[in-house]
Amino acid sequence: MAGGPAGSDILRLQNSFADLMLVVGLDENTGLIPEKSGMEPSGVMDQLFLLKFEPQVLSAVSSNTMMHFFPHPRQDFEYPLRQLDSKQHMFLKSANAYQTLDSIPKSKFNRAMHQSRLNTRSTSVTPGSISRHMSIRRPYSSMKKSIHVPNLASSQQFPVSDEVIKSIQFFCFPDDLQIKKDNTEPSVHFLVLTDIHGNKTYATCISFYRPYVIEKEYDGSLIPHLDLSRDDSTTNACTSSDMLHCYIPVCCVLISKCPYFETMKESLSYMVHLIQTGCEDMYTYIKLFAHRLTMTPTPPPGRVAIEFCIQEMSFIINPSHEAEKQVIDIPLYLPFLIFPPEEILRIIAAILVENRIVFIASNYALLTIIMESFLNFILPFEWKYTYVPILSSKSLELLEAPGTFMMGCHSKYKQEVNQVEGLVVVDIDVGSLSINPEIGEDSRSSRSSEYDSMEDIADIPDIPEGAAKLFLNVCHKAKFQFDLVDTKRPSHFNLNAERVFRRRKIQALNDFIVSGCLELMVNLFRSVVTETRVEFKRFNKQAYLDSKSGGEKSFYEKVMKTSMFKKFLKDRINDKTDYWVKLEVKTRPQTKTSESGPCVPNRRPQLRKQPSIAIIPVTPDLSQNSPVFRVPDLGDKVIVYLKETIRLLSAAVQKSQHFQERASYIYLLGMFYLACNKLREALENFISLASLDVQILPKKVVTEICQQIEESELQDLVSQPGNQALHDLLGVTGAETVYQSHRRFEESIDLPDKDLYYDDFVECVSVMEMTSDTDTIGRLFRALIPSQIHQNFIDQETFAAFTHCWKENSKQCLNLGINDADLLEAECVLKVSSLCKTDFGTGRVALTDRRLCFVKDVCSELKDITRLSQIAELEKKTMFSIINKVKVLRIKGVDGVRFTAWLKEERDDFCLLIEEMWAGKIVSDSTKDIHAIQKAAQNVLLVDALLQSGLDEETAHHGNREEAARQLCFYRKYREEGHHNVPEETKEVLQNRIDPNYGERERKTVHALLYTPGVPEHSISPRLWVGLGDGKIKVYNASQWLLESEFVQTKQSVTCLVAVDKRHVWAGSYGIFIIDIETIRSNKTLMDHQEIVMDIVSIDDGRYAFTASINGIIMKWDVQKLTQAQPPIRLENVKDLRSIKYYQNHIWCGTWQKILKLEESGRILQELDFTVVDPKFRPVEMDCFLILKAERPDEKDEIWAGCRREGQIIVWDIDGTEPTHSIKLDCRGISDMVIQTRRIWAGSKDGRIYLINSDTKKPFRILLAHDDAVRSLCNANDRYILSGSGSSDGKIAIWTPNDMRTESGTYMGI
Repeated sequence: MAGGPAGSDILRLQNSFADLMLVVGLDENTGLIPEKSGMEPSGVMDQLFLLKFEPQVLSAVSSNTMMHFFPHPRQDFEYPLRQLDSKQHMFLKSANAYQTLDSIPKSKFNRAMHQSRLNTRSTSVTPGSISRHMSIRRPYSSMKKSIHVPNLASSQQFPVSDEVIKSIQFFCFPDDLQIKKDNTEPSVHFLVLTDIHGNKTYATCISFYRPYVIEKEYDGSLIPHLDLSRDDSTTNACTSSDMLHCYIPVCCVLISKCPYFETMKESLSYMVHLIQTGCEDMYTYIKLFAHRLTMTPTPPPGRVAIEFCIQEMSFIINPSHEAEKQVIDIPLYLPFLIFPPEEILRIIAAILVENRIVFIASNYALLTIIMESFLNFILPFEWKYTYVPILSSKSLELLEAPGTFMMGCHSKYKQEVNQVEGLVVVDIDVGSLSINPEIGEDSRSSRSSEYDSMEDIADIPDIPEGAAKLFLNVCHKAKFQFDLVDTKRPSHFNLNAERVFRRRKIQALNDFIVSGCLELMVNLFRSVVTETRVEFKRFNKQAYLDSKSGGEKSFYEKVMKTSMFKKFLKDRINDKTDYWVKLEVKTRPQTKTSESGPCVPNRRPQLRKQPSIAIIPVTPDLSQNSPVFRVPDLGDKVIVYLKETIRLLSAAVQKSQHFQERASYIYLLGMFYLACNKLREALENFISLASLDVQILPKKVVTEICQQIEESELQDLVSQPGNQALHDLLGVTGAETVYQSHRRFEESIDLPDKDLYYDDFVECVSVMEMTSDTDTIGRLFRALIPSQIHQNFIDQETFAAFTHCWKENSKQCLNLGINDADLLEAECVLKVSSLCKTDFGTGRVALTDRRLCFVKDVCSELKDITRLSQIAELEKKTMFSIINKVKVLRIKGVDGVRFTAWLKEERDDFCLLIEEMWAGKIVSDSTKDIHAIQKAAQNVLLVDALLQSGLDEETAHHGNREEAARQLCFYRKYREEGHHNVPEETKEVLQNRIDPNYGERERKTVHALLYTPGVPEHSISPRLWVGLGDGKIKVYNASQWLLESEFVQTKQSVTCLVAVDKRHVWAGSYGIFIIDIETIRSNKTLMDHQEIVMDIVSIDDGRYAFTASINGIIMKWDVQKLTQAQPPIRLENVKDLRSIKYYQNHIWCGTWQKILKLEESGRILQELDFTVVDPKFRPVEMDCFLILKAERPDEKDEIWAGCRREGQIIVWDIDGTEPTHSIKLDCRGISDMVIQTRRIWAGSKDGRIYLINSDTKKPFRILLAHDDAVRSLCNANDRYILSGSGSSDGKIAIWTPNDMRTESGTYMGI
């Protein structure tokens, strides 16, 4: 089946430039029947130029079928153009199977025949009849008996739905079809047709006039026939009163799935030019162009453009820049010439809040261009309601339809438009926006809307000021006029050169405008990311609105009610990576980046306002620098054309120097193999494409191929090396993660109506943002369960009381009334006492994550009591007032200053909260754990809710609330037990600790670490890449050690991370995942290794890379092409390859038993065997090795190898075979090593790091790094040394290597 008799069928492309061409109008076969029935024939002749006629679909042309519908439906058997033998010609002629419309008899001798045809002609052509006739191809059944097997390539399904063409003849002539007395210039307009499922089809219409002679017969009937013998000089001449010369319009409509408006306009314009100047009949050119355009492919998103030629005139089909976006083939600068900047912003706002909008213009072509431009401006928001860019005269009643819509109509109907209440009217001719006033009171009930009042519909909110001001710069630069540019350009007499210049200029300007509009959308909605919890599929709507100031809130309240925003929000919650996310990440302010620790909810109405940033990405001029693939001439045999194109594409794949170019060529190659019905070859190419760029993969096509291909062939493909990802590919194509459409992601969280077991408890606490730390959740779960009862759940009443107290404390902190200026940056209020007497007067004591404050009563004036780091002692005392004894808390600072607060009954609880927060600060300063303060703040909130809810006798922990609270105070206990004490020599070097496992259900090993320097010109900060044991790659800002929210999910454990060049990181796992450094996303995967990839090295400044899998296979890759640069190296009998190095043009391979030195070809040059190392002949295995370069000419390079189960490091000279040194260390084994100048950092399986002098071969310092084995080490350009630990600890330590002493106590500076 994969091969198939491809040549026996006329096949079609799935990605064709055009799907269908329609010819609409009137001719000698339709006759002249006016719309107004009942008129006398003589009256028709007298009022010919005033009457309106109903247009008809004359012909329809697809890639493999051409149908004429008048005087009766018939197929044109000489389409598509091909060579027929003499028997076929005789059959066609003898059977009268084919006649062009222009060849129908026109002489008076044949009038009777002509009249009979008019009497029996089709009265009209319905959409069903068009699609039915076009979908059934009639072969030469009497001459050729063959069995037609349905397949993807030759599927005869009609390419356009019935709904799309239902009224297309009226949209071709929106002002109705009228016969002209004089010839008129051709005109162009554009259509966007939408079916019931929301699928859009794009059409370009070109109307031109043909000379006819209309003769009146004896019975008064009018017979038109084409007059090709005349010229314009005799236009108005009439030979008799029964004959009239006129011009009847014809409209050629080119329909496509892609919005290539300008390219379709160019090709149709050239076709009409040939029709009007050529000697051939009209349908000859229609066949030529239709076949060429329906058999020309469109390029996939990327770099490669398509060029095709018709009659020596070349046309370029440019690709889309982004996989998620449609191509832009209109001049986007026109709205900026028509509208003032303020009006552009108002129009954008009206669209974003989904008003009922009508565009009016005196130019039909401008309607579609302007409306499409504004829809491009608001991307990634997508208009999901009724969208009709051009209303015909017969469909104006749609303006009064209820609901939301966007329509366009001619300005001659402006009076009718202004009568419709509540419409937003955009006048393109004037360049203004207005809102029709409300006249009737009952109109509100006739509309379906989500808004609460008509004022919500009529009013257009202002775009927030910060984003609007930056967008004004885009508006100013987008006012481009070719006349101004042409003043300094010499005149051009080369039409093609002028077309190329205009295309490049418009493309560059479009790129600028698209970037500016995307910048506007990012600045408007970047804070959506802040309030989105991807892991729980939740969006905090109230917090999002609270972050907006009063003037902005109205805009966001209206936008959040729209379907467009909900779709946008769903994409963000589903963690979709698109062009909006890429720019948001690139322009993300540093203050916005969330930390890896817990996010402590603000305890005050602080506005988390996100700044608007003006960083417009510089988009290269792709039209000038991108490669262009020229498809061959079509010829008269489609199969020859397809095979020749496959040959050219195969050559282009081999020659391409960039993987994005290769991806485009492979995509096209798969489509052409599919057109030839070679399903296996097509699927193989699409599998290769998935490894290069999965975003441009035609998922639906792949699924259909797999459904049609033989099961045996599919299994054979899966079993081949590198194709194991086919099942994953089908999983992606068939079922992307889809969430129920009715789910409201921003809905409030209701309390559970049942007892909570542990898993349910974890989800509730996490979704309500109490905490996400697994250890903290476990302690809280145990604290809420009665100690005397053995149960494994929390009862509903206890959890409800706990949640209520947690929320009430939050409200109390928010309503404290503290001025923003009185709090420190990002400071959170955690607990506020009741009104009490203090040394500062009457007021309240407030605990924040930084300090203790006094809040004066009534005026809410804030005054410092002490910083947490300055607390020396907390004393609980009892003092006597005039009436009775009072419990007081005395806070003593390190400076000896004391503060006393008469807290009464809440003294003990408040003291416990201060102790936990104080201990968190001490632990953070001592262990350099930057998250300890935030975790302690989270604990304070939970402990307070636990204590307050425990006062309720119905709660399970009522009897032991103090003990339960003390168990929850983790840092208080941690400090009391002395775990925070770190040796001084460790503290001197340790800078920070970060926890990549925070919020995870299970702690995972840090297997790989990578530091990448920043790229200031691309706004990329230095980054730390962390590969975890569950396949996640987390990325930190290495300037502030803050987690960037994106991570890449590989298949299983991440074994290695390497920056192969300045733009990409390669991650080794079960496959090689190629990650874009700028966007932190992986769209490419290399699956050639059949086992887990253990190590990757980059050579020749990132031109090539070696990858090694555990089974001893080493591959060399061309990094740009993403192809293998040479055949794989296979190490015989190696099943435990652990790591590789590239040094002095040789590959060094480390296994558990030996180290091998290889040539690049794979020939073994040297072996270093471990079996002779231990004198007791115990098996010694290596876990890591490195190559140390000699400093002086008289020294030799060395190889250092760490033993897997021994506290021992073996050293060889690089050209020797026997060890020269053995370094003994007091540990269970060496897991990783890294070089820092002349020092070796060796991580042990005991969690310690040994610093070894490479000259003396002796350790001079031991660092207590982790509570589990050191599993990874990384040298960050000698600025930092980073260490990652096993799953029991799961943290990363950041060390400063340039502040260390030797054994003698002197510093070893770098």
